[in-house]
Amino acid sequence: MRKPLGEFPSPFASGNLISRARVPAPQMPTHVETLGNGLKVILRPIPDTKALSTWVVYRIGSRNEVPGMTGSTHWVEHMLFKGGGKLAKGDIDKLISRLGGKMNAFTDTDYTMYFETIPATALDTALMIESERMRNAAFDPKEVEAERTVVISEREGAENQPDFAVEEELWGLAFHVHPYHWTAIGYKQDLATLARDPLYRHYLRFYAPNNASLILVGGFDVAVAMQHIREAFGRLQPEAPPDPLRLAEPEQRGERRSDLERPGPADLLSVGWHIPGAAHEDTPALVLLSTVLGGWRGFVPFAAGDWRPRSNRLYRALVEAKLATDVGVRLESKLDPSLLIANATLAPGASLDRVEAVLDREIEKLKRAPPPKSELARAHQQVRAWARYEQDGVTFQGMLLSAGEGLGAWDFAEALLAKVEKVRPEQVRAAARRYLVEEHRTVVRFHAQEVPG
Repeated sequence: MRKPLGEFPSPFASGNLISRARVPAPQMPTHVETLGNGLKVILRPIPDTKALSTWVVYRIGSRNEVPGMTGSTHWVEHMLFKGGGKLAKGDIDKLISRLGGKMNAFTDTDYTMYFETIPATALDTALMIESERMRNAAFDPKEVEAERTVVISEREGAENQPDFAVEEELWGLAFHVHPYHWTAIGYKQDLATLARDPLYRHYLRFYAPNNASLILVGGFDVAVAMQHIREAFGRLQPEAPPDPLRLAEPEQRGERRSDLERPGPADLLSVGWHIPGAAHEDTPALVLLSTVLGGWRGFVPFAAGDWRPRSNRLYRALVEAKLATDVGVRLESKLDPSLLIANATLAPGASLDRVEAVLDREIEKLKRAPPPKSELARAHQQVRAWARYEQDGVTFQGMLLSAGEGLGAWDFAEALLAKVEKVRPEQVRAAARRYLVEEHRTVVRFHAQEVPG
């Protein structure tokens, strides 16, 4: 769903920039234990904290879907708010609202996450909710049909947004074999025809304790929390482990291009280059490359809101030059080889040819010469500041640990940050030369037509 978590202040707003002396923070004590049924438990107690954020991350995303069932993982996420077991329809919302808490869920390509942030004294409420929907979701046929209308409406609403059209086109062109070919929301024809029983089987197959991790951050005692966790989850039975994904994207051998002409407020340019999976040794250098080129917005970008970094080459070359109103570079860290994406929203009167030429020029500069030490120092500082921002409060910490666990390790972001600190200018240039090459890139140009009155 990726509903907004709420408004959070940017760490780069006036007075909020975090000095180097304050970061990076030492790693907080974290208890990791696996129950007999395979559920991995990750506990990060914070003394004297009255709040608790409970997260469950499942190793299931649109990456695990097949043609004919695209969008099924996102649809399952919707259904897990509909009750089952001890929970009637609407109970989850009522329980969390009465506590003054907040909740949400997110479906991504590689994982699905659910959370509740509530008073620490209400630990058992969160554990009951998550243990019930792990195995006991109802999937009432009437509710499945009602939610079909909702997910199709969500899909149709996205189709009206030029950004979504460009994003879907980009991934569809860049990936011909791997399931990253489609977005998490799926295709409309699949949403229109998918039946209740295969959707329910999809849930049963992947929503098992041995395919999930439970993360708690906040005010609790580890021993007491583990006792309550065993009582809530220990009885749940595991499933046969899902088959590993066997599809690998062949190497792209030549640039791919697409031009879209649809109603919209502005022309758009999106360029994606193939990069390795998140665990690759070049990822730290790619973090700094993306920061220098287009700015860094955290390890969990959808938590960054609408704030856009300005201390980067593309902002100076395109926005300050009045060729674009917005630019950004996104490092899509995923389990499998993915994309580094540069986006630009064109200013009125600017041409796509001109903006693309400026982007090419800035990339060639990075290939010819490593960034100056002063520029790389600013990039390091930006990454550090965002790392501190993402540790601000129990909800953000839980989200960061969960996203890392979805990529294979709860401390993924912390370990990557330590490696980023060691990246030097020549490594950034080497990454640009290795990955930002024409034969491995996909270009989507959106030509905005006048919106009908």
